[in-house]
Order: sequence, then C-alpha cells, then structure tokens
Amino acid sequence: ALVTSCGGSGSSSSSVNGSATGSSGSPVCDGSCVNASSFLSTGDVEAVIARGVAEAQARGVKATIAVVDRVGNVLAVFRMSGALENVTMRTSDVSASALSGGLENVEVIPATMAAIAKAVTGAYLSSEGNAFSTRTASQIIQSHFNPGELLTPGGPLFGVQFSQLPCSDVSARFTPAEADVGPKRSPLGLAGDPGGFPLYRSGTPVGGVGVVVDSVYGIDRNVLDVDNDTDEAVALAAAGSLSAPEDRRADRITADGKTLRFSDARSEDLRSRVDSPP
Repeated sequence: ALVTSCGGSGSSSSSVNGSATGSSGSPVCDGSCVNASSFLSTGDVEAVIARGVAEAQARGVKATIAVVDRVGNVLAVFRMSGALENVTMRTSDVSASALSGGLENVEVIPATMAAIAKAVTGAYLSSEGNAFSTRTASQIIQSHFNPGELLTPGGPLFGVQFSQLPCSDVSARFTPAEADVGPKRSPLGLAGDPGGFPLYRSGTPVGGVGVVVDSVYGIDRNVLDVDNDTDEAVALAAAGSLSAPEDRRADRITADGKTLRFSDARSEDLRSRVDSPP
C-alpha cells in the first residue's frame, strides 16, 4: 500500500496544473504525474521558509526550518536569529541517571540536523498513495503498536530509523561521482519528533519540510491525546500550498484496524497568513 500510486476513479474531474483532479479536488494520477514542473523551484523553497518564519513570528518563537527534495538533497536550512543551536535527544520518560549509551539525553545535537532529519522523514515515508509525517513515524516505529498498548507487537516500521545509519546494510558508501545523486542519508536517521511533513505538487511528493523550535527531540509516547506542538504548527504553516492532499494523509489510512496519526496541528489554528507570507 505504501508504494502503490494513486489509482484513477470514475468521478467527475477537472484540471489543476495540468493534472486531472477528482470531485474532491485531489489529483487523479496513474503513477505518471511527475514532470519537469514537479520539482521544487527556488521560489517554492523561499515560500516554504517565508511561511514558516511568519508563523513562528506570530507565535513569538524562533525556529530552524529545513527543506529537502524527494531524495534527501538539502535545498535550504534557515535558522532565525536567536533560535536554539542544539536539541536534546529524548525517547523515553526514564530519568537521565538511569540511561547510558546512545544519544539519549545528549545535548549537543545541532538543531539544523534535527530539522533536516524531520524533512527527510516526511519525504521518504510518503508516496502518491500515502502521506506520512514525523508524527506518523513516531506511531509506527515504537516497540508496541499502538504505543502504550502492552503485549502488542512492534509498530509496522519498528526500528526503521536505523536503516539510515552509516553502518546499515541498506545505505551504500557512495563514490564521489555518485555522491550527488541520492537518496541521501538523514543526519539523525528517520525522525519521530512532530514537526516534519511531506511536500506535494499535483498529488506527487516533491520533498519535505522540517522545523525545530523546542529543545527536545524525541517521540510521542501518547497517541490518544492532542498535543499543542509548536514545531508541528510552524511546519504545517510552512508546507502551505504544498501540503499533502487530504485524502492521502495518514489519518485516512488504517493499519491493523488502527487509524494512523498525521498532525495534531490544524490549519484553522495557524496564526499567520499562509497564503501571503512576507
């Protein structure tokens, strides 16, 4: 289901940016929606950053915003003046004194790397058939599915974040001639910290955006509540017109009879004008 492109339908259709659209306004693709205009332009990237900065300013916070293309090439990283330089890795509620090894509670992880990892996650886990965010990733990579439900198996993508590490048998060690082709490794593996979304054009995934505002880089242990997450709100605003089609988003998809998560932030709760950022 994750790699299947969106199928056509018999509903009425019109045209948006040269692609047919169904009655819901979502593109009707046969897997061949990609063309030269599908890639992110300089203007697209600047607009993503401008929308994110405007939302951060409206909330009185400082953000680091990263934009990547479909295969993980970093197109831009923008760090607002006064934004955090580093974040703390925290994946559990256990006290720091009870933990050792790994990156748990390490406080020297650059916020820029965390933002890039979030953007890469949104780009890599999405397709023409599904749109997954870092909140979705958090739900499906933990040791139980759903998180917090004991005596249940691991998530559908349990442990997939380690596939991005240099020691993985999946990641190749590129020669200089191949280094710019992609897909690229994420600097911190795949992210489960809310604040990363895929970017779409005409139903085709074209990249991802990741945002870091707060100092904790972790996962969501409770999928039953609704979080007021500033990283996620700023990232949602940044995506703007390149947001994932609603009928592809994770909250329209079930796994093992359980609804997936996409975003606790809502467009109606944004505090800036995403249609006309400065």
